[in-house]
Amino acid sequence: MDSNKRKKSPARRLIEKVEALRKEVNGAIDPATRTKYAQFMTPSPISVFMASLFQTKKEVIHLLDPGAGIGSLSTCFVSRMLKRKTPPVEIRITAYEIDAFLCSCLHRMFDMCRQACEEIGVDFVSEIRQENFIESCSHQGSGRYTDKPMEEYDCVILNPPYGKINSNSITRRQLRKVGIETTNLYTAFLALSARHLSPGGELVSITPRSFCNGPYFLPFRKYFLGEMAFKRIHEFEARDKAFKDDSVLQENIIIHAIKTAEYPKKVTVSISHKPKEKIFRRYLPYARVVNPTDGNLIISLIHNAEGENAKQLISRLPATLEDLGITVSTGRVVDFRAPDYLRDNPEKETVPLIYPTHFHRGRISWPAEHSRKPNAIISNNMSRELLVPNGIYVLVKRFTAKEEKKRVVAALYEGQDGHDFVGFENHLNYYHLRGAGLTSDIATGLCIFLNSTTVDTFFRLFSGHTQVNATDLRNFRYPSIKQLKFLGRNAIKILNNQQMIDRKVSRVLEE
Repeated sequence: MDSNKRKKSPARRLIEKVEALRKEVNGAIDPATRTKYAQFMTPSPISVFMASLFQTKKEVIHLLDPGAGIGSLSTCFVSRMLKRKTPPVEIRITAYEIDAFLCSCLHRMFDMCRQACEEIGVDFVSEIRQENFIESCSHQGSGRYTDKPMEEYDCVILNPPYGKINSNSITRRQLRKVGIETTNLYTAFLALSARHLSPGGELVSITPRSFCNGPYFLPFRKYFLGEMAFKRIHEFEARDKAFKDDSVLQENIIIHAIKTAEYPKKVTVSISHKPKEKIFRRYLPYARVVNPTDGNLIISLIHNAEGENAKQLISRLPATLEDLGITVSTGRVVDFRAPDYLRDNPEKETVPLIYPTHFHRGRISWPAEHSRKPNAIISNNMSRELLVPNGIYVLVKRFTAKEEKKRVVAALYEGQDGHDFVGFENHLNYYHLRGAGLTSDIATGLCIFLNSTTVDTFFRLFSGHTQVNATDLRNFRYPSIKQLKFLGRNAIKILNNQQMIDRKVSRVLEE
């Protein structure tokens, strides 16, 4: 051996061993099993970064790792603790993993952790529970419906599974049993983890950004933010890099939160293009990230001056939709529920049916030739509840393709002569005035405002996915009626010109 080479530390050897095991296991997992249990092993650069966020100085540390997989996160946590100037006296780990094959790998990895700890005189104790984490937690607590005392931990590190929870499922009932209401497995794991932390305990997790806004996650945000306070939120700008070995396309964030009833003065918000690249940090007042007076508890991630400027400009606008008397709703036509009413092309007793495919340069181009979507819907007494009166509306796509440059994409529907009604498909949101159309100048001004770069930048501060909910649009502030009329005056011709849209909107925003 080259005498100039230093012997690798126990902490460093652990990182190399767990990464080698992760690559070995990734090639051995049955794809069907991976899908069933959402088994996406955390790469070492991410695991190491997550472990580095913990600040605990305790001599005896009890760590919870729910959904532990092969132990990548736990192992990097152990490595981090062994690098402390004064290592802990004892590290205890409780790890949940439901898959028997991964449990066998977990035993191997924890044996390596034990050996590394022994080298520097740290006691290591581990317990592997081959159990369903949610089911197990539903039996713990102080309420009359639980039969075990609630376990508490000093730290939690997790990469939870992703998947919807049906409202009538056993899992949903188990969560309600302990007072948690949420719609996705990953937020269920976060909520349960927060519940089992001791006061002052730390949680570090990597999850999708989707919980930061929207009505579906509001009960979770209320619960989680009532228990925890953010210390750090890190975002990976490239959606396909965090778990590139597994072809996972998610906009992921890493959160570091403390169990406390008091919000810190500041929170660190950071971003990098992908793991192991330069990190850009900002230190923001806590209320700029989570405003406690905001009933929707939207979490905003402001990474740069552009985002800061967009938030300030939008927040200064004078009106809410309620002030304007305008409402935004989701399209009523769910095509697979109304197949008997749909027609590929207009017929005598049909009216226009508008899909996202009809969007063209800021306006609606109808009918669409060679479209795979129907262009028309029968108008009769049976289908009337799916339709709205013919008129001028502003439409916004509810879902944008990942390759689209903008998240908020609006188009002007100017009505169709000879038709009393129109149908808007469920993948669209539509702005209306008490169920009917808008005036031309207000609708055009609203469309221009929504298509501005400033609005798109503002939306990205709190939304990390490609869905634009009607609730999100209701939470915007808007120009006044006078300002909307100014934006819309003689402006239909600029609906496909981004530079002119931004120039005109900036005049209103900077008034």
